[in-house]
Amino acid sequence: MIKSIKDVIGYIGEIYNSRQLLFNLTSKELKLKYRNSVLGFLWSFLNPILMLFVYTFAFKLIMRQATPNFTVFLLCGLLPWNFFAAGVMGSTTSIIGNANLIKKVYFPREIIPLSIIFSNFVNFVITLLILFVAVIVSGLHIGLPLVMLPVVLLLILGFTVGLSLILSSLNVLYRDISHLVEVIFNLWMYLTPVVYPLTLLNNHAVFKRLIMLNPMTLVVECMRSILYTDTFPYYLYILALIIIDFVLIFFGFRLFRKIEVVFAEEI
Repeated sequence: MIKSIKDVIGYIGEIYNSRQLLFNLTSKELKLKYRNSVLGFLWSFLNPILMLFVYTFAFKLIMRQATPNFTVFLLCGLLPWNFFAAGVMGSTTSIIGNANLIKKVYFPREIIPLSIIFSNFVNFVITLLILFVAVIVSGLHIGLPLVMLPVVLLLILGFTVGLSLILSSLNVLYRDISHLVEVIFNLWMYLTPVVYPLTLLNNHAVFKRLIMLNPMTLVVECMRSILYTDTFPYYLYILALIIIDFVLIFFGFRLFRKIEVVFAEEI
């Protein structure tokens, strides 16, 4: 086990030594995303704002969602979910999509899915400006719990990285993975309290316990603690996310390196 941990640390060291390549590929992903688009980078703000209008209309006006300050409540769930979904789904097909690059030159292959994730993470951090504006407009207080926001952001980043390493490598061997991921994510969002409060499930104890096993539920609840209720996230949520991140990143790197030896043959 100790040797395996040292191996993973070594893999991370290789990536760090190739950080300039990671930076360049991340920058390339950011530029390509909105290339030939009239509004360009403004879509980073317009996408969540348009989704906010749609969900507000559906859940606040039609379904009569009674949650106060619904805009802030929704953004606390919607923005991290958008990053997570875009990061994982984009990185799942990234190895196959960069077959020519992989066959030409050696570099740590993890850089390819990581560049997808980091480019989406940059977008995510920028769109948090919308959330802060919504908090101010709603008159909500931002206090000392804000110091925990970087911790939560790193935890969702770690969760995304670990899961993406697993899925992107498996997708090289089993192309059905990418199709399965699309189906699962359609369901996963509604198993995460993005558009509804957890209190809605108070009369469904078994289902609520199942929802709490979802790591993204813990992320969303931590975000709402910090920016919606101005309280520190429940320490067990943070601890659980740290453990989940460690396990996923550990096994993600191990599995990725194990399958990496057949990348050139399979793609």
